[in-house]
Amino acid sequence: MKKTLCIYASVIAVIFIVSCSTGKKALQKGDYYKATIEAVNRLRSAPDNKKAQQVLLQSYPLAKDAVLRNIQNALDENRADKYAVMVREYMALNELAATVYACPKALQLIPSPNQYYTELKNAKDLAAAEAYNLGTFALSQNTIQKAREAYFHFKDADNYVKGYKNVTAKIEEALFLGTLKVVVSKPVTSTKYQLSADFFYDNLMAQMSKVTSNNFIRFYTYQEAKNENLKQPDQLIILDFNDFSVGNIRESKNTSEISKDSVLVGTTKINGENKKVYGTVKAYFTVFRRELISAGSLNVQIIDAYNNRTLQNKNFQGSYTWYNEWATYKGD
Repeated sequence: MKKTLCIYASVIAVIFIVSCSTGKKALQKGDYYKATIEAVNRLRSAPDNKKAQQVLLQSYPLAKDAVLRNIQNALDENRADKYAVMVREYMALNELAATVYACPKALQLIPSPNQYYTELKNAKDLAAAEAYNLGTFALSQNTIQKAREAYFHFKDADNYVKGYKNVTAKIEEALFLGTLKVVVSKPVTSTKYQLSADFFYDNLMAQMSKVTSNNFIRFYTYQEAKNENLKQPDQLIILDFNDFSVGNIRESKNTSEISKDSVLVGTTKINGENKKVYGTVKAYFTVFRRELISAGSLNVQIIDAYNNRTLQNKNFQGSYTWYNEWATYKGD
């Protein structure tokens, strides 16, 4: 109990310290943005806190200058993602201004925090074009990995400017080209067991689709590949039952003797009075069990569809037992 109370006390102390932070430590470390946020948060609960006031007056202009400097540095370096940097930094500046506006004391100290909504809109237009161009270039490299990079660039473009150019179609194209397309064969077995094999295959395909929620891999049946006119899959999975059996029946029974003492077995008259009679009772209890056993050995080959090279080849053993139990007894 004492240990639990100590833990609670420690957590409360940490929360108290964080909530009371004036931003001074962040300011000393040169993290002007964090210092500004912490100072404003402190002034919300303690408007007369002198340390928080001093930190805010010192950190806000430094934070603004640092963010604007990041933008200029990205432009001067001509970074490939310079406009994405610009969007991110202008959003940070607007968030800083919104934080000040939401605190009366902070707004009193910083009466006109700068907002950059016009600059942000222009930056988003430029960033959308930048991301679109990066995606187009990546897509032109004609590799799965580059197509995946293109997918995220096109998604960025759409986030900056919804529906930019034909970006929706480009996203779908990049997703298709960046997806590993795997065709899975249906295992063929004797007519006697084909229904069970089909059931296994249908469930396998459903589970594989669930497990591989990753957008960049898709499993096709042969029929799906044909219906969607998939001309060139990337890989093939060949399923082949080396051994398959259903219906092996096994029966068993187990009999045991059960007894219990001091059980009411009747009544008797003693001196004209009815008296209860207790004794030991016994019975033979038999449990019957009938099992229906299925088993199989599945060979799985993963083949590169471009050169027919086997990438993996493994055998998997499996079995499943359905059973039914019932019981009888003979005795007291």
